[in-house]
Amino acid sequence: MEDAPHSGTAQPHIEAALQSTSDAIQALSALDHGVEVDDDAISEADSGYSEAALSTASITSSVFDYEEEYGRSYHAFRRGKYVMPNDLGEQERMDIHYHSIRLVLDNKHWICPFKDPKQIIDIGTGTGIWAVDVADDNPETQVLGIDLSPIQPTAVPPNVEFQIMDCEEPWDMPERFDFVHTRLMNGFSIKSWPYFYEQAFASLQPGGWVENQEFEVVFGCDDNTIPPDSACVKWANLWNEGIEKFGGTGRCYPDQMKLQMEAAGFINVRIESFRMPMGTWPRRKRLRQAGELNLHGFYHGVDGLSQRVFTKALGWSVEEMEVMCAQVRNECLDRRIHTYFPIYVVYGQKPLANHP
Repeated sequence: MEDAPHSGTAQPHIEAALQSTSDAIQALSALDHGVEVDDDAISEADSGYSEAALSTASITSSVFDYEEEYGRSYHAFRRGKYVMPNDLGEQERMDIHYHSIRLVLDNKHWICPFKDPKQIIDIGTGTGIWAVDVADDNPETQVLGIDLSPIQPTAVPPNVEFQIMDCEEPWDMPERFDFVHTRLMNGFSIKSWPYFYEQAFASLQPGGWVENQEFEVVFGCDDNTIPPDSACVKWANLWNEGIEKFGGTGRCYPDQMKLQMEAAGFINVRIESFRMPMGTWPRRKRLRQAGELNLHGFYHGVDGLSQRVFTKALGWSVEEMEVMCAQVRNECLDRRIHTYFPIYVVYGQKPLANHP
């Protein structure tokens, strides 16, 4: 028998979720790509910034002179290009989603058949958590993380460095890397995948790989438990409409990305799909933990995700946006609703020098 919908304040449930977040992050192990409903569920010493990196990016105090808006801070370098905040609240959301995705991806840093990394670049590194974890697990590998915001830690492994850089401008790093990685860049930072693949191809050594781990801002549901007047579906549709007015997209078109990757010269291009659940409804423990983290990150992060998109692109008042976000949060807490974000991993290989 199903529980009644959650009512009243959401805080007790979220506080309970917070208590188990660290346990969920610690317990990472096997899962399959599908998500089965659980019927019982309803009852940081080396500086990370090299002198060369600082010189190349021409970092000055203005890079740290963040914009303040709606009580949140936003990046200063290439001001306005990235519409999400960069403050501590947003950094926490990014790190939580990192752990959620890592659970979904079976504790793998990448999916492509790439081994023995030597030089890796992480595009849109955010807080640098992926780059640092990869460096910890591969001490002989040099990892470079780039981003518009200097929000990365300084106490990092000696084989990590960070640069402030716009990936939509020329990279000027010919055949330096054997792996190019992105995660959650679709709609946020990369407006032109063809240009990205052109730059990635030029920056990779022959035989190197590029991998995009992207999720779609769409609430999927396979068992018709989502209500027809869903606040989450309405929010996602509006958010995507707003992001498109900024020149991006929250949609993910993996088949198109595959064609664009191949057009840039990559071979062995593949697509793998996953699902990131929202909430603790999955039967498998691993996915249940991923869903709990995703719920926590989205519940606390939906305002930051919405502020500039709804007010600047869609012309909403702050009050209207806050009401919309409150409706979304309340719906997310209803464990009878089994939704997820689709995740697509698209990867390809630069041919070897002797490839026909």
